[in-house]
Amino acid sequence: MNLIRRKAAAETAVETSTTPEPEPGPASARAPKGRPTPKRRTNSIPPPPAPKTRKEAAAWQKQQGSKAKVAGQKKLTPGEYREAVKAGDPRVLPRRDQGPVRALARDYVDSHRMASNYLLLLFPLMLVGYAIPSLQIMTLGLFGLLLAEWIYTGSKIRKLAVARGLQSRESAVSLGFYAGSRAYFRRSWRRPLPRVELGDEI
Repeated sequence: MNLIRRKAAAETAVETSTTPEPEPGPASARAPKGRPTPKRRTNSIPPPPAPKTRKEAAAWQKQQGSKAKVAGQKKLTPGEYREAVKAGDPRVLPRRDQGPVRALARDYVDSHRMASNYLLLLFPLMLVGYAIPSLQIMTLGLFGLLLAEWIYTGSKIRKLAVARGLQSRESAVSLGFYAGSRAYFRRSWRRPLPRVELGDEI
């Protein structure tokens, strides 16, 4: 009888020693059923939005200074940043100047002579027009003609973009105002700098 009891105790000890212990796992695996799986936290921070206007781009450049970077390249100094804007580097241009359609609009303005090129001359006339009502009416009429030119120019740019397969949701009015806002600046003041000459085919 003692022999049988010893044998049964030995078999029980062997079974206990061969029982596998549960392996440690993640907290979600050990959590009881019915509870939501904990989500992994991420440290990724969304990139800041690109500047929309030249004023915002200048403020961003002033704030960053020597910390301004171009992806995959060395840090940009303020002088290098200005040169990149003049050259039309798309990585530093404000949002309003980005895209192939906007580049086409700049080339169109730079290669054509427009009445808007003389828009700055109208501002002195407006000041004098406060004293001479007839001159003020003439100045307002000239502004109306310039507005019509902007819309016409925008429609021409849009047709060129469609003919070249450039996709854009911008209207002729939007492109026209963009073209007009560039046309009244002197060529040396325009940013990015003109890459075509007056009279060139684009």
